[in-house]
Amino acid sequence: MIRNDDTEKLFHLEKKNLRYLNLFRLFISVFFVALINSQELVIEFFNYPNQHPMVKAVTELYLAFSVIIMTLSFSANQGNVIRISKLVLYIDLFILIYLAFATNGFSIGLGMLPVLAIGSAAILYRKAIFILLAPFTASLLLWFLPVVVDFDLQETVTNSTKLLHSLGYFVIALLGIRQSISYTSTLKMYRRQRSTISGLENMNQIIIENLTNGVIIYQQDNVILHANQSAKSLLGMDDIIFFPPDIQDYIKSDKDGLVYHAANGNNLYLRKASVAGEQNFGVLFIEDSTFLKKAAQQLNLASLGKMSSSIAHEIRNPLAAISTAAELLVDSPDLKEQDKQICEIIVNQTNRANHIIEDILEMSRRKTAKPESLPLHQYLNNAIRHLVEQKMADETQIQSMVSRNTTINFDPDHLEQVIWNLASNAIKHGEDNELQIAVHGHKLDFMNKGEPFDEKKINNLFEPFFTTHNRGTGLGLHICRQLCHDNHAELNYLHIKGRHVFRIEFNQGITE
Repeated sequence: MIRNDDTEKLFHLEKKNLRYLNLFRLFISVFFVALINSQELVIEFFNYPNQHPMVKAVTELYLAFSVIIMTLSFSANQGNVIRISKLVLYIDLFILIYLAFATNGFSIGLGMLPVLAIGSAAILYRKAIFILLAPFTASLLLWFLPVVVDFDLQETVTNSTKLLHSLGYFVIALLGIRQSISYTSTLKMYRRQRSTISGLENMNQIIIENLTNGVIIYQQDNVILHANQSAKSLLGMDDIIFFPPDIQDYIKSDKDGLVYHAANGNNLYLRKASVAGEQNFGVLFIEDSTFLKKAAQQLNLASLGKMSSSIAHEIRNPLAAISTAAELLVDSPDLKEQDKQICEIIVNQTNRANHIIEDILEMSRRKTAKPESLPLHQYLNNAIRHLVEQKMADETQIQSMVSRNTTINFDPDHLEQVIWNLASNAIKHGEDNELQIAVHGHKLDFMNKGEPFDEKKINNLFEPFFTTHNRGTGLGLHICRQLCHDNHAELNYLHIKGRHVFRIEFNQGITE
């Protein structure tokens, strides 16, 4: 659909064309009234004194008719004016051809006056069949009007003259059809383009409104023209008209970006951009600096992972040599008891260092998940058996409430690692070294007793290298969350009824 301003332009264009047509009719009628009422002008202009007896009355009526139509074009509804004008065209054809006969005007070219009315038909009708109706009507009048009206006192118009004029009328009509087709085609194309542009504008509006980053369009006098919902939310303002003073100062400055502390506590990063070809408008982009920090942290972690992987490979061999030498010293019969204790410390610490290296290597070389339908009960039993074998707990301390028929979609290696980390952490950090494992719908919970963590600890619980244990690496929970994410699952921490709960929610569901 064309927009209101475009409809208004077409309205004024059609109105202008109609007024030109009405002005032409008024000019012709005035010309003939002035001419007919002066006998000297008649003789001089037509070089033939005999006029049809009704010509004076017809010209005066035509003048009055032209004035009325001209007045209506200014006062009446345009739709009605167009309908009247379509009918009046045929009255014009009748009167103009009558005047050509009645004034002996064919010899001086008055027989071509109807071409203006025929050309106007192309503007008013647009359709070829209706446009051709005008020259067809004019041709009929040429041939049959002398039969109806007595023009014996006037010069006889030959058939060849009539034929030439008829051909001229049809040529004008065909040209009008061509122009009408071109105009209609252009109008349709214009409407399609306007529709496409309107659709793109709506799409752009939707995209801008749904961006997570804030977007503000403003004038150079700092008046805000548009702000999307994200911008209002980030700035904590529902109704934004003017920028806060700090942002105004930034817009006037030459700085590329600004870290801005909003009144609602958000730390934001602002970035301005100019609009090409527009000197009076600008765009301000607003981003949550917390998100930027996380992105930077992920980039740093990726770089750190690569570097750590290289270092880990390099230190494993000397670490293994140290551990082997310490174990040999422990077994020596000549070593004093105090020295044996020191060697055991060396062995324990090298084992801890090796465990850290294994975690770092696991994080850096994590393989792509290949989920399969796995028996959850079997993997849980394997983890419990390993815990008992390593004397981290006995069977009475671990309670698994999972059906033997329960299956999940998960990568086998990833599932084994996640279950082992979460189960061993619960045993290590629980107040009574007890662990409960249960399935609720599409959730798998690892629970142990303990006091709730403070907010800071909860916010950093899954961050790499953050640990609450002096012998931990701080990578276990971070790796578990990443592995769950790779398998379309989510790992979160909760504290429910005096228990720490590490809950895995499976997006692909659990089948029991």
